[in-house]
Amino acid sequence: MKSNFAAQYILRATVCLLALVVFSISAQAANGLSAQRAKFEPEKGCYIGAFIERDSIVGGDHGDYTQFEALTQKKHASYITYVGYGRPFPKAWAERVKAVGASPHLAFEPNDGLQMVQDDEYLRAWARDAARLKAPIFLRWASEMNGPWQKYFGDPDLYIEKFRLVARVMREEAPNVAMIWTPFAEPQKYIDRYYPGDESVDWVGVNIYSVYVNDGNPNRIAYDKDPVSFLRYVYETYSDRKPIQVSEYAATLYCKGTAQATVDFAIEKMTRFYTALRDEFPRVKSVQWFSLNSITAGLANNNYSFLEDGRTLFTYRQLVADPHFLSTIEYDPNNFGAPTGGSTTLGADAVVLKPDTLRPDGEPLIDQLLMGSGAVAATITEPMLRGLKPGEVVDGDLELRAQLPLDLRVQGMLWQVDGATVALTNSPPFRVSIPRARFGPGQHTARVVVIDRRSGEQLASPEVAFEVKE
Repeated sequence: MKSNFAAQYILRATVCLLALVVFSISAQAANGLSAQRAKFEPEKGCYIGAFIERDSIVGGDHGDYTQFEALTQKKHASYITYVGYGRPFPKAWAERVKAVGASPHLAFEPNDGLQMVQDDEYLRAWARDAARLKAPIFLRWASEMNGPWQKYFGDPDLYIEKFRLVARVMREEAPNVAMIWTPFAEPQKYIDRYYPGDESVDWVGVNIYSVYVNDGNPNRIAYDKDPVSFLRYVYETYSDRKPIQVSEYAATLYCKGTAQATVDFAIEKMTRFYTALRDEFPRVKSVQWFSLNSITAGLANNNYSFLEDGRTLFTYRQLVADPHFLSTIEYDPNNFGAPTGGSTTLGADAVVLKPDTLRPDGEPLIDQLLMGSGAVAATITEPMLRGLKPGEVVDGDLELRAQLPLDLRVQGMLWQVDGATVALTNSPPFRVSIPRARFGPGQHTARVVVIDRRSGEQLASPEVAFEVKE
């Protein structure tokens, strides 16, 4: 009798325990928590990071991380830089970041198109160089793919194929690399079409900006938009599966389009956003501020450097002082089995990509790889016309933009069709709309000619051929 009672008691206790476990798992799921954390995902809290490489307040072209952290009064967990696909792994920069106890966040960008991305010795050598760092690396590959301004926009199937390829190579060669998939917050309608799948993505990112007006146009006001609303779509779509990273965020301190200081606006948006991350979005595990005065850099219409104003700096200090915002990514370097030999993208025996990686028809060259010559494809070495694909058939207005080398200072731009200037711009964001009525049906070419402010030299982009329907 006692034995039977004991058995029943044990059975009931077991059932209760199982119910408690199921309830706990369900509660975790309801709160967007994962039983198994992603690579480098913190259990609680949110890493803070920044892009400061070109902020004149902390070192200009080479960000001074120690100075930045003294100004913000908080150590940061990661720092960003940008690398064109075909370039060597940025070893010196990554070691500088590692030396201050932070982790590199690399935006690795195939700016010459997806065809150049192959499972070849260059990509594997790049991955091995990343592995040799023996520290966490957040690899944001081909971000903002949902935006028509990107060269790799327009073919979701090819994009997914190449993202999966890069993710597979990194996992085989570089266990210290976490793959970040990062669309821009808008347009939303394209975002999910480019998702490579849970197996290839470690973190889901999103780039969000609070601007005073859109594209420098005073008639396109944006100051009433809530940055949190831009986050919700990505958060609600993916946070039950992946940790979320705000890969870039910033707010306008000065608006060139309206010629006014917007410090109060920046403080309002910054406060709203970072407070919401803490209070409303527990699955946002990383946020990076893009600290750059894009006006003085000659790139766009907004000053995003909170370091240039005492009030915005003080606000940022107060926000990130909260213990929710984390300064360190904990890891054991012994867990990363870095290669001791094999190919590299660095030094005299570097594996690199030729500058002319693609033929004019877009197909890869058979002899794409070059051993030990030191020839490296620059990320952008000349002005590039964007918004028009070679051979594209156009049935509306031309919506064009210019992509420029980082060191180019612009006095003005001539937008040309068939060699004749049809528009002139002399200020960022260097976009133009050319009415369909300006050119007739048939074959045409377009290019942009940039006047260098320092030398007065005119630098022309390669011509892009297109066709206009009858």
